Amino acid sequence: MRHARRHSVSNQREVMDGASTRRPSFIIRRSALLLCLTWVAFARAPFLGWATPQASNDGQAIKAGEAKAGGDSCIACHSRESGKTGQPVKLHVASTHGKAGIGCHGCHGGDPSQAEKGRAHAPGFVAKPDANGTLLMCGACHQQPLALFKGSRHFPAQRGRPRLDCAECHGVHTVGSAPASFSFATFCAGCHGLEYLPALPPPFQDLLNLSDDLREGLRNLEESGRSASGDLIQRRKEIRRLTSEIVHPTDLKGGLEQIPHLLQLGEALKRQIQSEQNRKP
Repeated sequence: MRHARRHSVSNQREVMDGASTRRPSFIIRRSALLLCLTWVAFARAPFLGWATPQASNDGQAIKAGEAKAGGDSCIACHSRESGKTGQPVKLHVASTHGKAGIGCHGCHGGDPSQAEKGRAHAPGFVAKPDANGTLLMCGACHQQPLALFKGSRHFPAQRGRPRLDCAECHGVHTVGSAPASFSFATFCAGCHGLEYLPALPPPFQDLLNLSDDLREGLRNLEESGRSASGDLIQRRKEIRRLTSEIVHPTDLKGGLEQIPHLLQLGEALKRQIQSEQNRKP
């Protein structure tokens, strides 16, 4: 649309120039030609990959994406895009996957060594998988959570497809870096407790609140300029693993038995986070 509009404006300008000077001199013709070429060059700048005057509040994220790009044409190309096609890079670089060095092709396929779009997208590329495709994509690495999930009430056998998929709970490009406003307790209550689904038992609500509290505590620790100790990280991973083994299979009975112990571990970890945040630099 924008490209077509530029051609339309260019055609109108040529018609207007011709009408105003029916028999222009050589100098006037040359000046008009130079002016026209200059205008076309700037008008086409975004298509040629030149710098554009569009400002962005995500400039730092874009630079981070370009710095990580190296030989990755996916990040290099999408870092220069704006809108929906550029947003994934800004989200990905701050995610757990981005920090671990997992590129776009690790999930979407394609060939990041190719600069031309058609070749980069051709081999096995999946842009927007459906629910089952998302499970297949995430399960390629996260095999145990997928196996637990497929036996859960969130994946009823009679439907053959999930009520939820991984991305609906964990995010698509923000895995491990959910915004501060996100809450698992609130998210799950969006279904449980409404209409036909009963509210989650209080222990499960406490477990979800614990997950939110630990994520907020670690975020506050990072924002205070302190790095989490190795022991703290390992204890957090253990709590996440135990929580996963309850939530992914929607294990009501086992969860009610295990959650009290998990809450004890969580409260101890919250105190450790606070202690590390208060320690002197």
